[in-house]
Amino acid sequence: MPYPQKHWILLQKIVDRIRNSLELRVVLQTAVDEIATLLNLDRCCFLWYFEDTQRVQVVVERSRHNRKNAQLGYYPLEKFGAIAGAIATGKLIINSKTAVSNPGVVGIVSRWLSQLRLIQPQIKKDQRSPQLPIFQGAIANLLVPLKQSEGSIGFIACISEQPRIWSSSEIEFLQAIAQQLEIAIRQAQLYEQTQKQAQREQLVNQITSLTRQSFDIETILTEATRELMQALSADRCLIHLVESHEQESIRVSEWENHLQNSQPSSAAFRRKHLYEVCREPFPPTIDDFDTHGPITQWVIQHRQQVSISDITRDGRVGEANLEYQKAQIKSSLVVPVQANGTLHAILYLNQCSEIRYWSKNDQKLAQAVADQLAISIQQANLYAQTQQQAHTSAQQAEQLSQTLLELRLTQSQLIQSEKMSSLGRMVAGVAHEINNPVNFIYGNIPYVENYVHDLIRLVQGYQTEYPNRNAELQKLTEQVELDFLLRDLPKILKSMQVGAERIREIVNSLQHFSRLNQASQKSIDIHEALESTLSILYSYLGDEIEVVRHYGDLPPVECYPKPLNQVFMSILMNAIEAISRWSSKEKIIKLRTELVSDGETGEDFVRIAIADNGPGIAQDIQPKIFDPFFTTKDVGQGRGLGLTVSYQTIVSQHQGNLHCHSQPGQGAEFIIEIPLQQPKPLSPSKGEIGDRELGTGDWEDTTMKLAMEIRKTPLGKN
Repeated sequence: MPYPQKHWILLQKIVDRIRNSLELRVVLQTAVDEIATLLNLDRCCFLWYFEDTQRVQVVVERSRHNRKNAQLGYYPLEKFGAIAGAIATGKLIINSKTAVSNPGVVGIVSRWLSQLRLIQPQIKKDQRSPQLPIFQGAIANLLVPLKQSEGSIGFIACISEQPRIWSSSEIEFLQAIAQQLEIAIRQAQLYEQTQKQAQREQLVNQITSLTRQSFDIETILTEATRELMQALSADRCLIHLVESHEQESIRVSEWENHLQNSQPSSAAFRRKHLYEVCREPFPPTIDDFDTHGPITQWVIQHRQQVSISDITRDGRVGEANLEYQKAQIKSSLVVPVQANGTLHAILYLNQCSEIRYWSKNDQKLAQAVADQLAISIQQANLYAQTQQQAHTSAQQAEQLSQTLLELRLTQSQLIQSEKMSSLGRMVAGVAHEINNPVNFIYGNIPYVENYVHDLIRLVQGYQTEYPNRNAELQKLTEQVELDFLLRDLPKILKSMQVGAERIREIVNSLQHFSRLNQASQKSIDIHEALESTLSILYSYLGDEIEVVRHYGDLPPVECYPKPLNQVFMSILMNAIEAISRWSSKEKIIKLRTELVSDGETGEDFVRIAIADNGPGIAQDIQPKIFDPFFTTKDVGQGRGLGLTVSYQTIVSQHQGNLHCHSQPGQGAEFIIEIPLQQPKPLSPSKGEIGDRELGTGDWEDTTMKLAMEIRKTPLGKN
């Protein structure tokens, strides 16, 4: 450089060009390009030496004739041979294979280099210059260090393939560029750190926003790992939920190959407690993941981050690890996902395409995401626990509601039991009291009839023997209308006999219906029970409603007669009321009985069908007709217990079935099925309660029906 003034002008131009950009790689590339051009170098590179990994990175390079940058990458320090120690300590290095021919220049350079901690290694026979790609064909080399910064040292490497002596002005010039480059690098690094910090904050904010939008653990983890993988340009990203008692509330959904709206360059896969996102062309390896692998166990034990640049050189993994070989993993960054001393998961970032040295920015970003994921997982766990508690509370509330309903029904049944029991005894007593005089009348009518016939014959005999009666007797005969009396008196006796027989039938039906004088469980004739119920309901049937009977050949059926009669009463009364409100001209109730056999168990059942041609039951009401207190009648007309008690009587007490078939406008059919023989007798207490489980108002209705029948029964003259 013969013109120092021009030298400094060029230096200023180079510095200005370097400072035109804040991107570190652009800054370094600009510097090596300018240096290579000004110094007419064959190659010029920028090197970073990292103390923690003992490796040197060739960051950028400028070659003559624009040769490909095959030298970029990482190299072990020992590959630099004799100058490795000088690189590690940040010394200025001159290694020239050409002898210095100008003693004056050598003296000046020597004095100047003594102030710059010059190291000029002596080449021995057993030492050779470094044979790395960047030094291939090099004859003269010059490495100018930059000031050390946080575990790394930068070097401007000048390489000449021709013999060359580095002048003091060239070294001074490079040193000046190095000083300015240090400032530019710090500015670029600060800018890069700001960008990385912004990237971290943006990614963390995305995860936070995702957590606020959804508490679904699968959605949070897959989206977060996908974003992290894209931000770090990794090939695989995997989350392993650590199985602990604190996280048992999290239950993953069914396995899905691809998430909806996934990016075409990556896919999400999952297995229980595992979530993986991978970049094409690398296939998913989640099924081969070892949840108890060496790195996993180490992180669980130490709760620290693990950065592995070369898997084959890590003693915990080793070269022969089949899991890592199958997944093609070359480098791995493993971060514990923990909060408040609790390890929730482990985050794995894997590089498969090449060996990667994870930078501090990479580690900081991964740690920031892991910290936010720990909070998200913790919130998702709390949400899942809350949902589980809410579900449990809802179930308990439903159980309490059902229990309260059962208590209300039981209370109503107990009250009605006591009431009906007293009323039943009263009705039975009334029936008994009526039965005695009716039997007296019914039993004496034949004798009275005989006596009257005899008296009529006697009077007729007197009329024959004494046809001529005196005036007074003739007058008496006309007053009493003897001829009419003789004709009408037998008719009156016949009418009294019919009325007495009807009252006797009513009393017998009432006693048969209540069966207070019989055991709680016995074998009865179903047809007789149906006819007894119809007899009591005779006044309600009238002449408008026709009863069609299709009775099968049934043997005696073992049952609880009194509750069963109450079932017949409730269903028939509902049918009568439905038909009475219907506008159809034909009003028909059909009774059908048959004996059926269960094809699986071979058990015999009695089927009793009671159908009407009334308006039917609406579809939305049918599921509720057996519910307690449900009624479609007006207030005060029904209490909603008749069919409920009927259902309990058939299903619970008789171990049978009661169901309804109905279509609106086509009538309704209730089908009762009870075993021919009861599987096992109920306890006396339960049988007694079952006998007393009458619908509200049943006994009152029975009493009213009895009174109406008695009032309608003719006991006198027609």
